[in-house]
Amino acid sequence: MGTSTGKTPGKPQSGGRAEPSADERRRHRRVGLTLKARVLKADGNEEACLVVNISAGGALLKAVNPPQAGEKVVVYIDTVGRHEGLVIRSSKHHFAVDYRSRRAKSKRAADQITYAVNNPHMRLERRQNPRIRTDEPTVMTLENGESFACEMLDISLTGASIAIDPKPELGVIVHIGRTLAKVVRRHEKGVGVVFIGAAEKMEEVIESAKSPIDTQPGGAGLAPQFGKKGVSA
Repeated sequence: MGTSTGKTPGKPQSGGRAEPSADERRRHRRVGLTLKARVLKADGNEEACLVVNISAGGALLKAVNPPQAGEKVVVYIDTVGRHEGLVIRSSKHHFAVDYRSRRAKSKRAADQITYAVNNPHMRLERRQNPRIRTDEPTVMTLENGESFACEMLDISLTGASIAIDPKPELGVIVHIGRTLAKVVRRHEKGVGVVFIGAAEKMEEVIESAKSPIDTQPGGAGLAPQFGKKGVSA
């Protein structure tokens, strides 16, 4: 008579953990992709770096002074976004970060990586600093003190794209959150602004550009000068 092994047919035998689905494996497949990035280290220092390869759950990056293994960091990757993660490997000029988090954020990262792979013109040569996609609410304040709710679409050390309608005129000086900026272009959803003044850390720029008050994005009730007669939308 046979002896029972206690194993249930059809069940995974690796400590009870199910094997990752095909969709999960595709999502976390690493691809060689050169993107500009920045890393905020545990000691508060921030450094420019380059992505060597990337997946929705982690990345291998190159830096002059990489963070150490076991260090908690924040990485800002051009077109992909901001991710908090753990350094799982570190060598003289490379480090690997695991930033697996919520499924929804992982899916967004996978979508952005796919977009970058399929749009090579959007990669390394595109701009000096990584531009981080975001959907943070903020407030645009005019020189006369009037403030209007809006939303950041993306942000870098030097500027941001803002969703707002009607759109302010080109050349107008505004505050985005607490950051002084100049409107330099218009696009389908709003305007692009360039920050006035030097900035060294992405985290400080993001925090400074966030809404300083509890408000919802929208832009309803904007001042008349945003929609002056003869100014195209």
